[in-house]
Order: sequence, then C-alpha cells, then structure tokens
Amino acid sequence: MEELSEKEISKLSIDELTHLFMDVINEQNLKLIQGIEFLVEENFENFEKNLHYVIDTNTEVKIKKRFESKIFKSKLMFSKADRLKLFNKINDIKNIGEFLANKMLLYRVVFPDEEFKLQILNILQSLKIISNDLADAVKLIGSDLSKAHDICEKIKDERRKMRKEEWQLLNRLYNYDMDYLSRTFIYLKELIEDVMMLADHIKNFSENIQFLATKYLIFD
Repeated sequence: MEELSEKEISKLSIDELTHLFMDVINEQNLKLIQGIEFLVEENFENFEKNLHYVIDTNTEVKIKKRFESKIFKSKLMFSKADRLKLFNKINDIKNIGEFLANKMLLYRVVFPDEEFKLQILNILQSLKIISNDLADAVKLIGSDLSKAHDICEKIKDERRKMRKEEWQLLNRLYNYDMDYLSRTFIYLKELIEDVMMLADHIKNFSENIQFLATKYLIFD
C-alpha cells in the first residue's frame, strides 16, 4: 500500500480516514496470516520477515492522530463516541496482531504432520476471509449499513466454522505420543488459541457494527 504524506492525510474526511486506517490494519493482519502460513511451510526466513513487519510498522499512528484531532470538530451521522469506539476496535486488531507476532517469534516450531498443517491452513484461510469481510463492512458503515450488517452475519458464520476446526486440531494435538516435545505442544496449542482470539475479536467487532446498524438504521 502506498503511504500517504501528512499533508494528504490532513485533507481526508472522517470516513476516508476510517477507511484508510482499516486498510492499513487489514494489510498488517494479512501479513501476519501469511507469516503463519510461511511457518507452516517451514519457510522461517519469510515467517520472521512478515512478523517483524507487523511489529515494526507504525504507519497507522499518524492516521489515528489525525482522526482523533478531526472528529471533535465534525458533524457525523452517528455519535462521536460510537465513531471513536469503532476506530479503537480497528486499532485493537493491530495490538492483537503485534502480540501474536512477538509471541510466535519466541520459538521456531516444526509441525507434527501434514494433516495438522492442512487444518491450520484451513483456519488461516477462514481468518483471511473474515479479516477482508470486516474491512468491507467498516467501509460500508457511512453509506450502506444494511449491507454492512449482512457482511457481519457472514463473518459470524465463518467464525463458527473455525471453532469446529479449532476443536479438531486441539483433539489431534492432545492425542500425539507423549514423547512429543512439550515446548512444541505448548507453542502449537497457544498458536491455535491465539489465532482464534483474533477471530473472536473480529467476530465481536462485527457484532458491534450490527449494533450500530440496528441503532441508526430502521430495517424493512
């Protein structure tokens, strides 16, 4: 994504700043997901490169500062409190991603077998879908709340599918032979749970968008 200058950012509206912020955070989220995919492939060089990108990139900071300085002077479709809450929920995705990245860099894991790898990749594919869907829903908040509401229903359905995959993975992990390295077991268990933590945040965020849709839009 091409980085905008301070002058260009200062010209953006509240909606445009929200969309740009969502795009920047979503790009970092997709980098994180791709990084985990590299880990599954045992491509450790690109795994570390992607995760350091998530940790080190802070292009969203100047967008957030501009948003916060502009919102108090703006007349908006919904309350400033709701707008700030929405913006902070986007920012939480960055915080969770950075936490995951730092944690995953603590240990270089090797996955136990191809079936385990395949199931992890399935969960990551679903995470990618709901991350992109959330970005679309956020961009529709200012123009089509009904459509944003429907996209959020898709997010919740996809997350329910992920939950089934999570229990299958954990069941497989707990049933490996006990000589399996304990550090590897802990790392993989927490990797699964942390991926689902991010998915749960996206799901909860989608429910917040649906709340706004219900609050500000009368459905037919």
